[in-house]
Amino acid sequence: MVERLYAGMSAEERSTRRREQFLEGGLAVFAERGWAASTVQDVCRAAGLSPRYFYELFGSREDLFRAVCERIGEDVRGTVRTAVDGETGGPQARARAVLRALAEYFAADPRTVRVALMESLATEEFRDQRRALLGSFSELTARLMRALNPREPGEHRLRLSAVTLTGGLVELVISGVGLATPVGDLDPLIEHLTALYTAAAQL
Repeated sequence: MVERLYAGMSAEERSTRRREQFLEGGLAVFAERGWAASTVQDVCRAAGLSPRYFYELFGSREDLFRAVCERIGEDVRGTVRTAVDGETGGPQARARAVLRALAEYFAADPRTVRVALMESLATEEFRDQRRALLGSFSELTARLMRALNPREPGEHRLRLSAVTLTGGLVELVISGVGLATPVGDLDPLIEHLTALYTAAAQL
């Protein structure tokens, strides 16, 4: 049986497109109104779709919130991979490239900061997801720092420094210090962060 197409798209393609609309609508609503004040109706209006389609794709508002945060996490990991793959210099150049890529990502869309790092504190389940996301950031930080110290620092001290720097970077992103500038003006911030990571790697 030949599948019927509507607007040139198959049923699967339409479902994928609606999911993207809900993810974008959820990001907009959760960032603007916050988790506690948002509703499924708010998200449907932002997405331009009916509740029927929402419940076909997501079991609840919580499911959508988790999916939005998962998308942000995927975007961050993709941003880091691209930065690492595109940098052919040494460890410090790679660290600088990753830090710049992350700063540019969060500065380009502050909604990601509000949702993934602030509204994600709303429930214990969301906090678990947030801890997992920050844990992956800490693992990335540890890898960067390990490469910055050819003397192979002790693993416990390295991870302690990585967790500490990750927490500081998250607070920096939330506060917006240094990020509310044109992308071209991020150089002083990136150089300072690179110096901090390099120094911490020597401890």
